[in-house]
Amino acid sequence: MDSPIDQPSTDANRADAPAPEPDERLRALASYGIDSLEDDPELRAIADFAAKLCETPTASVTIVETERQRFLARHGIDSTETPRSVSFCAHAMQGSDLFIVPDATKDSRFADNALVTGAENIRFYAGAPLVTDDGAQLGALCVIDTEPRPEGLTEVQQEGLRVLARSALRRFVNEREAIRSREHARERARMLEIAL
Repeated sequence: MDSPIDQPSTDANRADAPAPEPDERLRALASYGIDSLEDDPELRAIADFAAKLCETPTASVTIVETERQRFLARHGIDSTETPRSVSFCAHAMQGSDLFIVPDATKDSRFADNALVTGAENIRFYAGAPLVTDDGAQLGALCVIDTEPRPEGLTEVQQEGLRVLARSALRRFVNEREAIRSREHARERARMLEIAL
């Protein structure tokens, strides 16, 4: 099996690659009640543990929208969003496994990225895609370091990041189900009111 570090670059992974089918993605994002999950305690715990597990100063549960990426939960990041045009997570969410960049300064996709050349000083990135069972690409759970990591992550760290990403997805699914349940309850109450 190819190492996630050695994943070939594809047109879909270009920094200027358009969002895949934005209308469908936006509908999927809306159905998960993303706004209500900002700073969610469970997602924060996932980001905090991802940083600890991977021994990185930064981690986030990131949702990629049409024009921006939002950090719903973050560890070691002050900002709540950045433009999609500089998003590493937009690349990660398009894959089926971990997306690992050992040294962003040596990766042609990112060497000129403002998050690499600017104050953020990103060197190492690893992201587990947040993709639903029906294929909706939501974003990524990522860990970031300001030091390059030629060795990437250990096998345990890789597996841990995958497990934590699945936990983040379950949180999204639980929120979507709660929204549906509330909508059904409102509809039942409305129908009952009409019947009486």
